[in-house]
Amino acid sequence: MDAREIALLKKIRIETKRKIDTLYVGGYRSAFRGQGLSFEAVREYVAGDDVRSIDWNVSARMNHLYVKEYSQERELSVVLMIDLSGSVEFGSTASKRETILEFTAMMLYLAQMNNDRVSLILFTDRVEKFLRPRKGRKFVLRVLDEVIKIKTEGRGTDIRQAADFAARVLKKRSIIFLISDFMDSGEYMSRLNHMSAKHDIVCVHVADPFEKRFPFQGLIECRDLETGKVFLTEALPRDGAVQAVGSFDTLRLSTDKPVGVPLLRFFEARKMRVRYR
Repeated sequence: MDAREIALLKKIRIETKRKIDTLYVGGYRSAFRGQGLSFEAVREYVAGDDVRSIDWNVSARMNHLYVKEYSQERELSVVLMIDLSGSVEFGSTASKRETILEFTAMMLYLAQMNNDRVSLILFTDRVEKFLRPRKGRKFVLRVLDEVIKIKTEGRGTDIRQAADFAARVLKKRSIIFLISDFMDSGEYMSRLNHMSAKHDIVCVHVADPFEKRFPFQGLIECRDLETGKVFLTEALPRDGAVQAVGSFDTLRLSTDKPVGVPLLRFFEARKMRVRYR
């Protein structure tokens, strides 16, 4: 890694640790832990836990809130499926890749604090890297290193191919975070719909304000970050189209805003949807 990459990785690690608190941990647990069938133990209540899981008998004896844990809830299998194609290098303030790194770091530390297993799939128009499920602090640091230092062979985007790979290698039911700008002209939605029969898929859409509202007009020169081609085009100010993510739970991130607030709002919204399913 060069000096800039090392500085970026250090900044992400420090800022992420500062942001992780009981609000995020509790929101993460509530949003993704399904109600199990076999009672395992009790633990202290964390902000964001479902109040219906409070064990009032234990809480009364201990003079502090405790919640029941079930065997199905104790460990999740989390998959971070990350798009590193050429288009994620774009950004009018920070790049989409930096926003992806910030989100990845937060999810890794949340999974670590929850003792969850995490696996990693990095892709472009091919699968660039796969790390099998593991957990622990050393693995978290290894994943961050892999994401920031990888030199990809591909430049394009093929979500379908990455989804096909995930379907083959993921044997256990998992929560898959598909992190991308979804600038893929291929047909990938049918594959994601098929995978959702077994896995819980969350689409994390990363965008830049320039893509939502193009600020230029007239004849301009552009370069395609995935093909490298330079071309002239007639530009008009317009609102950009929202990339297709189907009916999946979707977290929308922007390069000009911190990840923390939309992530917390997503946890709260998902917790409500899960509660009333």
